[in-house]
This record gives sequence, structure tokens and C-alpha cells, in this order.
Amino acid sequence: MILAFLLLLPLTTVLAQTEEPFDGPDEINTAHSHVIKIHPLRIGEITASYEKQRTSRVTNEFGMSYIYKSYTRDVWAPKGENVFGVGMFSSQRHYTSKKHDTPFGFYHGPVFGYRFIKFEEGVFDLSEDAPDRRYVGRLYQNAMDLSYQVGGQFQMGNHLTMEISGLLGGRVKYAYSKGARELITNNIIGYVLTSDESSAVMITPLPQLVLSVGYSF
Repeated sequence: MILAFLLLLPLTTVLAQTEEPFDGPDEINTAHSHVIKIHPLRIGEITASYEKQRTSRVTNEFGMSYIYKSYTRDVWAPKGENVFGVGMFSSQRHYTSKKHDTPFGFYHGPVFGYRFIKFEEGVFDLSEDAPDRRYVGRLYQNAMDLSYQVGGQFQMGNHLTMEISGLLGGRVKYAYSKGARELITNNIIGYVLTSDESSAVMITPLPQLVLSVGYSF
């Protein structure tokens, strides 16, 4: 619902003079109004996205991910777990460069995201002779992200693009595993807001570095 709401937000036009100015504030750079991208730095997932120009200075981006690895808390460092998951994100970008036409140059704007992850059975690794041996169900995790992004996108050729940006925000996680109790809060990374016998709500900061390469048309 958040993603749908974002796409329906009124788009604010940011007026800026360029070296080859548009004829009007709503004119779109038709030669590069769409960008298809891949994101090679996203660890544990395969991500692609699509950016579309809405006005002369505003674009929206929508992306989807296949998640195959997630991380849990361990003694020395986060432990990678094999998972099946999907993710999606949506952003609105405001381009402000005076030297480049949208979608190139400096930009900033909010990013919303959602992730669903299903862990493999036995992720908590309870030994057969554990004193508190009990039935523990499969672990599931839902997460909502809210971040603010600042970065730049550059034209590397007629159609090849590259972008680099930084995001700062937070992630709220809801983890569920029947009968897991403290196993959830001991293994899921984040600050616990509330928990019960089978679930927990947690929050964690979400700094990110984004690198993408794409094709504009």
C-alpha cells in the first residue's frame, strides 16, 4: 500500500536552468526518459529496477529483488542463511543539476521498501539433546524500509548509465516462528520493540551504498 501511495503522490517540479534548457517546466527528455538497471552490490540478492521520468526534474523508480541469503546474529559476525525471499522498493527522485538533463546529474528523494523472507527449516539449529528441546516452526520475516537517498546518475555512452548513491534510514522487522520465544530475539539482528511466544517486532538502522548500471532510452 505504501508503494502504491508513493506512485500516486503529487510530483513536485524543481525548476533549474540547464545548458540546453527545456521549452517548459513539464517537458520530458524523450531520448532518455526510461532507464532499466541492475544493482550488482546488493549482497544476497539479485535486483533490477526501472526508472521513468515524470516531469522535467522528477522521476520515479520501481525495483524488485530475488533474495537468496539473509543474515542472523552470531558470536563474532553476522551469519549468512540460505532463504527464499522477494523484495520491492519505490522511490521519487528530484534532479537538481544545472549542467545535465534529467535523469542525469545530482538527485535526492525518499525510498520505500518491503521484503518477505522465508528461512529454511532448522535455522535455529536446536540440538537433539538440548535441555529446552521443543517444537519450533519455520522462521518468516517481513520488513518495511524507509530511507532518504542522495546520489548521482551519469551517462557513460549513448545509452549506458551508471549511478552511485547513499541511503540512510531504518528498517522495521516482524519475525514469526511458532514457539521460538527468545530464539527470535537472540538471532534476528535489531533492537527489540516488542515480542511474545512466537514473534517479535524489531528495528534497525539502514545505511546503504547503491551502485547500478543501466540502459536509457
